[in-house]
Amino acid sequence: MQNSPPPHSRSSALLAGLGWVEHAFLPAGATPPAEATWAHQRHSADVVLAEETTPAKSRDADGVIAVDQRAVAVYTADCLPVLIADDRMHHVAAVHAGLKGALSGVLYSAVQRLIALGATADSLYIAIGPSIGSCCYELGKEVLEKMPLLGQPVRWHPQQPVNPQAVRPQAAGTTGGIWFDLPALAQQMLQQMGIPAAQIDTVPVCTYCMAEPQSSYRRNTHFAEGYAARYSWIQRQD
Repeated sequence: MQNSPPPHSRSSALLAGLGWVEHAFLPAGATPPAEATWAHQRHSADVVLAEETTPAKSRDADGVIAVDQRAVAVYTADCLPVLIADDRMHHVAAVHAGLKGALSGVLYSAVQRLIALGATADSLYIAIGPSIGSCCYELGKEVLEKMPLLGQPVRWHPQQPVNPQAVRPQAAGTTGGIWFDLPALAQQMLQQMGIPAAQIDTVPVCTYCMAEPQSSYRRNTHFAEGYAARYSWIQRQD
């Protein structure tokens, strides 16, 4: 457990307000708590218990659930880090959800496994951490054909949105594609599972143009500035 967060560490007011959870969305290169565990991520729909991937990276999975006071974590560079707290059972989960993993069903797997462990949809509180934003995430239009039926259209923009909070240049369009909102996709999926909108928080930080240096894998492919993993972790404190 960290006594003081490093510079550029971010948190969710929603999770902090629960009173029994400690968590952080760490900056690039910062290390999670020494006792934390995480899986070997493969953009899959697989979710495991913390004891199944201890020591860290001993199992392939993209979500880790703790039913005790163990800290669980994920590492990202542009994908979504999603931290979940079950206010009924006091279980916690960390989920890695890029576009591929989200479409594979990793968020569904995490929620369903928590429900199997005693949660209900309305006992879950979820924070979606920094990731690449629609201001910088250009995709080919054909990706829309792969979207699941969510009951409503997914959120995307035909023209690149301007991010007034950018601290470095936004991604340049190169394919004439669409600008996709990955955090909105996750929120839409979670609400489709019955999670109340008021219990889903998004930390509005784009890793490409707003976060600290070396936060974005995609930016590194464009500018060779380097990138380092961004760990996000959550831990029960009672």
